[in-house]
Amino acid sequence: MPVVSIGDMSQQFMSLKNGGAIKSDLARLGQELSTGKVADITAQLGGDTRQFSGIVYSLNVLDAYQVAANETATILDQMQIALGRIDQSRSDTADALLLVSGQSQAQQIDQAGDIARLAFDDMVNSLNGQFAGRMLFGGVEVQTPPLADPQIMLDDILATIGGAVTTDAVLQVVDDWFNDPAGGFATVGYQGDTGDAPTRRIADNLEIDVDVRADDQAIRDLLKAGALGAIMSDLTSNLTQLDRGNLLQRAGLDLLGVSGSTAKIQGQLGNLQSIVATGQTRLETERATLSIAQNTMETADPFETATRLEAVQAQLETHFTVTSRLSQLSLVEYI
Repeated sequence: MPVVSIGDMSQQFMSLKNGGAIKSDLARLGQELSTGKVADITAQLGGDTRQFSGIVYSLNVLDAYQVAANETATILDQMQIALGRIDQSRSDTADALLLVSGQSQAQQIDQAGDIARLAFDDMVNSLNGQFAGRMLFGGVEVQTPPLADPQIMLDDILATIGGAVTTDAVLQVVDDWFNDPAGGFATVGYQGDTGDAPTRRIADNLEIDVDVRADDQAIRDLLKAGALGAIMSDLTSNLTQLDRGNLLQRAGLDLLGVSGSTAKIQGQLGNLQSIVATGQTRLETERATLSIAQNTMETADPFETATRLEAVQAQLETHFTVTSRLSQLSLVEYI
């Protein structure tokens, strides 16, 4: 039975320990060569990681700003799309209603009323649009649709009109419903926020106020013109065919007249989009600069790493050779 001394055990232990250290170095250098980055940034920087930590923190802040800027850009894009759809509906409806007059046939007047009703529904539904579960035109109120259902608004207007039988009376009711601070639009139609516009920070020292809401005067004027045409099909018992035809034409003229106001809102959103785009470019530039600095600090030199890897591989082979030879020594060979 072979005799193992304390010295032999100590030597075996040291051999295992050295082999483990060499294997650890081999794995670390292999990782650095494959990733191109040092495995121990603290050792790479001589223990002073303050600048590196500051860069990592700044990159995390920039990432958060980029998320906010990208989300804001998408929201503004969706608002522009909605306003573009509304303006197209406004233009098409105006063209259709301007073909009608008090002298038009009853069927033509009814068809024009149906077109106006569909357009009003489309306008309201577009203004109630959402992105990622957040309403677009309700200010800071993002959970509730900013406008009531189109039918609810039209029913309230019709109830307020009651038995009015003149065009002037109908025009006055519709105007008051949309413009009176205590009127139906303020109490029934608009359900969004009425406070300050929501502020979105998209970069250091760069904030924007998204101050376009469904209760803006330009949008109310648009909805008022649309509603005037939309209720004509329900006023056959109040108004004569002549009056309904004239009011539909008036609605068409009003829709034509608000084109400048809707274009102004779209321009307002366009300015915000330009600011956000500038902020996104700035964020990308700052991130690229910091990323270069970070990479410079943590990049492993490929030539140096490969050279060290070859040396460690040779060291490991030598270790295995020596260990193998030591394990084959016997007491007779030693003596």
